[in-house]
Amino acid sequence: MMCKVLIFSCISAVMLMTAAYGAHLPREEESLLKTLIRDLQLLEKSKDKIHLELFTPNEKEECNQQALQCYLTEMDALQYEIKHEDADNLQNIKKNLESLKELIPPGTGCKTCEAHDKKEFPAFHQELSNFLKSMLK
Repeated sequence: MMCKVLIFSCISAVMLMTAAYGAHLPREEESLLKTLIRDLQLLEKSKDKIHLELFTPNEKEECNQQALQCYLTEMDALQYEIKHEDADNLQNIKKNLESLKELIPPGTGCKTCEAHDKKEFPAFHQELSNFLKSMLK
């Protein structure tokens, strides 16, 4: 009986610590997020050269997959505005966004991409960077 109480206490302590400090991301998801953040930093030099308004999600955590899909869709529009030297970087971002989206479960009650406000590329870039950083935490 004492052994069961001890095991239950340990499990409870682990659950409380996980809730307090957050569960760690799976290694693949963490790696993709770090790569995406680095790739976005490479696009930062082009922020002022791109004059395009893009739908920019501002969603709750349970809508991460839909937000990623929206960012991915808007990347298709960006490819016509990106200079040649950034084209490979944009392709890497799109590929990694797609891979990350597949790792995230779909949410419910989320807005469609077109229901979000359109923002200029610098604001879109900043929101996407902030979104990915928030997923990394």
